Amino acid sequence: MNYKPLALYFILISFASGAFARQQEPKVVTIQELFTMAEENSQQLQVSRTGIEIANQRREVAKTQKRPNLTASLTGNYIGNARILDTNLEEVASVEMPHFGNSFAVQASQVIFKGGAINKAVEAAELSQQVAQLTFEKNRADIKLLLVGRYADMYRLLNQRQVYQRNIDLARLRLQNIQNLYKEGMLTRNDVIRSELQITNLKMALQEVNNNLAIANQQLRQIVGLPENTFLVPDSSFIQHLPQVQPYNAYLDQALHNFPDIKAGEVNTEIARKNLQIAKADKLPTISLQAGNSVIRPITSSSPVLDMYAQGWNAGVGINFNIASLYNARYSIGVARAQEQQQQELLTLQRQNIENEVQSAFIKHNEARERSVSFEQGVRLANENYRIVEKKYLANLALLADMLDATNAKLDAELQKANADATIIYTYYQLERLAGNL
Repeated sequence: MNYKPLALYFILISFASGAFARQQEPKVVTIQELFTMAEENSQQLQVSRTGIEIANQRREVAKTQKRPNLTASLTGNYIGNARILDTNLEEVASVEMPHFGNSFAVQASQVIFKGGAINKAVEAAELSQQVAQLTFEKNRADIKLLLVGRYADMYRLLNQRQVYQRNIDLARLRLQNIQNLYKEGMLTRNDVIRSELQITNLKMALQEVNNNLAIANQQLRQIVGLPENTFLVPDSSFIQHLPQVQPYNAYLDQALHNFPDIKAGEVNTEIARKNLQIAKADKLPTISLQAGNSVIRPITSSSPVLDMYAQGWNAGVGINFNIASLYNARYSIGVARAQEQQQQELLTLQRQNIENEVQSAFIKHNEARERSVSFEQGVRLANENYRIVEKKYLANLALLADMLDATNAKLDAELQKANADATIIYTYYQLERLAGNL
């Protein structure tokens, strides 16, 4: 098999990757810096903030029902002469009329009783405002966790890139030694080919890591609103400064009281109760105070018609009762009662789900810490094993298969260590999000 075209391909790929990296400016950022940038630049958070403003305005709209209703009307018209007709609709006489007419009226009303529906509507709108705020907090926490996930990916991929690059350098050095031994007739051509093939596979894996880095960087950069030529580099020291996790019961207690979905579920349940009370208020009459004043010209109630203004006013109490609500309201009440029951059941389900999520994240975090310690020891052992087997192989005391097995074990241990460290980062912040601390 001719390996020259394949080798040339990887040289070109490496050159292109290097050129791409040179176009981007590395920027070392901490997780807290990412959080700050996301608060300022995230488009999703801007949408959530608008949702809060909409809820505020709806609350003000609901409050207007408690204010007096005031109307004013002004009319102007042309009045034709009046015609008097007999029973056969034939004109008997024509009465001259003032041709200009106008009127002005002011009417005010104030609802003083509606079965509590107005107050409950205002209270429901205020609760909806709380839901909008909780939705914003949830979206903010979700974005922060998303940032942590991308940040951990960048940390893991950068570590993998270093691992692959180190192994490529070692493989090249080993290939050089193998080629020297091959020239001396101490090894077969097969050993050279298998070593070259291993370097090819490592380069392909490195290229895949570089592509994934470019994707993760693009997603992370876009969320926080950084320029296109920025390459984000995680602060490598942050994993040493992660606080120890709290006990499981502490996280669970915080989650059941602070997680935005739980708090929103409690508020939505209260909104459902308010809606039930509003539905019941439909069966009660509406009582309101009314007052009005009007000025009308001409005075057509006199004979002859007077081209003068007639002014009058009124005040009283109005009672409006929809009799049909006695048998129709039960259906809307039934709907509201079912929605209240649904919200209570949904809240119970949310609490069960959050308990499962806290337990899963807590177990996975501790598992990742144990795996990190284990793989750290594994990396030391794999490196020691690699050095021993390499010496034996160069002394013709071991086969190339043994050498490749040692290389793969070393590579696997280093990659597993990087993955475990990234999982520690993610699961820690996942617990913080569930506890409502993110």
